[in-house]
Amino acid sequence: MITLGSNEHLTTPIAPIVSCKVIGVGGAGLRLLDVLAQKNDAFAEFVAIHTDAQALLQSSASRKLQIGRGVVRGLGAGGDPATGEAAAHEQLDEIRAECEDAQIVIICAGLGGGTGSGTVPIIAREAAKDGAVVLAVVTLPFAGEGVKRREQAEAALSQLGKECAAVICFENDRMGDVAAANAPLVESLQTATVILADAVHAILRLLSLPSLFHVGLDEILPLFRSTEARCQFGYGSGHGADRASTAVKQALQSPLLNEGKVLTESGNVLLHISGDHSLRFEEMQKILNEVSRHVGRASQVFLGVATDPRATDEVGVTIWASASAKAVAEGETDSEEMADESHEASSEGAAKSAKDTANRKGTRTSSSRPEQDELPLDDAHRGRFKDLDPTMVEGQDLDIPTYIRMRLPLK
Repeated sequence: MITLGSNEHLTTPIAPIVSCKVIGVGGAGLRLLDVLAQKNDAFAEFVAIHTDAQALLQSSASRKLQIGRGVVRGLGAGGDPATGEAAAHEQLDEIRAECEDAQIVIICAGLGGGTGSGTVPIIAREAAKDGAVVLAVVTLPFAGEGVKRREQAEAALSQLGKECAAVICFENDRMGDVAAANAPLVESLQTATVILADAVHAILRLLSLPSLFHVGLDEILPLFRSTEARCQFGYGSGHGADRASTAVKQALQSPLLNEGKVLTESGNVLLHISGDHSLRFEEMQKILNEVSRHVGRASQVFLGVATDPRATDEVGVTIWASASAKAVAEGETDSEEMADESHEASSEGAAKSAKDTANRKGTRTSSSRPEQDELPLDDAHRGRFKDLDPTMVEGQDLDIPTYIRMRLPLK
């Protein structure tokens, strides 16, 4: 089933009617703000919050708040969420002031450490108390960072689920899915940060751009309100003659959507298309049909279409899916199992090849002359000539090699 938003015919661009603030917390959050600043995003105000004074100095955010000035004295939280929580309480009034007058607050952070895990739930709670709709874009630590760090991240994620209208979660272990196999670490980290920045940018465009098919906040939030659900996201853009196909293919291949598999398990899917005034009905229909192929029969697809005067010859496609944490985890497990099976098959093939090589080497005699197995001469195969009439001379098929016809052993 496909649900269209209400029509709004807007002839000229208008200023955003929704007041948005993007708050980056800790090192990961500040890196994401820097990427967003490069996009020259005019739809929101950026606020950087950190315990580390040096990191704040290097941030490109327009507003900065150092917390825990008495607790950690300009240093980090040392990986302790309790320290991060104490730092937030120390500057609680200033945090409330930064959240004032915003209808939408998007909090970006990495969970598992001290500043992110301890501070983000408090910021989300204070923003919600002020009446803002709170969204969170967070990352979870690598499995190799230890059980304790993972447990700290899961505890913070659970708290965020209670305070936020939606949580977009990126597993750091999936970084290998988004970067080239031989990519340097810096490039891989940057690629993952860009994906999350695209998520934030897509939310801002969704809420701020003039709409042809409008999807309002009252329609978006019910899709993701369940505390048991995780909001999954994919974004793509395309230029040129085949821009619609390029954009939707790129969005569906997002690792957060598990290459479209998450859509099958999702009860609600939000599809948002943006482009300049050259966007054609045919392109919209192509994108819609491709997404519909991946959703389940019981799923509802909410369609929004907006015009972006700055998007010269560009089409952007954003896909949001609400899936249970269990379904997301199962999708990730399936991908891991497929990778493991592929690795096992490769290992088995390599082992068999090594064994065959060893066997061949083992057949050599002491005189270093190889022994030759007897060839199956009774069954003569014609190879490439099997579908042609044989070349017969005096009852012999000349297409069959002489040593086979004459049963001559090779020396």
